[in-house]
Amino acid sequence: MGSHKFEQQRVHVASSVECCMKQYDMSLNEAYKLISKDIEDYWMIMNEECLNLDSIPNPVLETIINVARVSEFTYENFQDKFTNGELLKECVDILILDPISIEKCE
Repeated sequence: MGSHKFEQQRVHVASSVECCMKQYDMSLNEAYKLISKDIEDYWMIMNEECLNLDSIPNPVLETIINVARVSEFTYENFQDKFTNGELLKECVDILILDPISIEKCE
């Protein structure tokens, strides 16, 4: 959703938003709401599964969850931080200039 408008300007192939609108015959706002709800639901499913899975090593599960976290961060608030790196500047500055200490978290 964060890159939807940009993709449409560049005449990309159909995005998830476009597919949702066409498949369910809904407006742009309705598609955003449905996709947002799906994302929320799948986060809950992933968290539950991570707590219940014993057959997959924790480092593998953590890697999968971290990829999802990075994706959510990159496209949160309908922003495309992947394409527009300037949106990341403040976050990177904070991490470098004011890093979080492990001792602060304990």
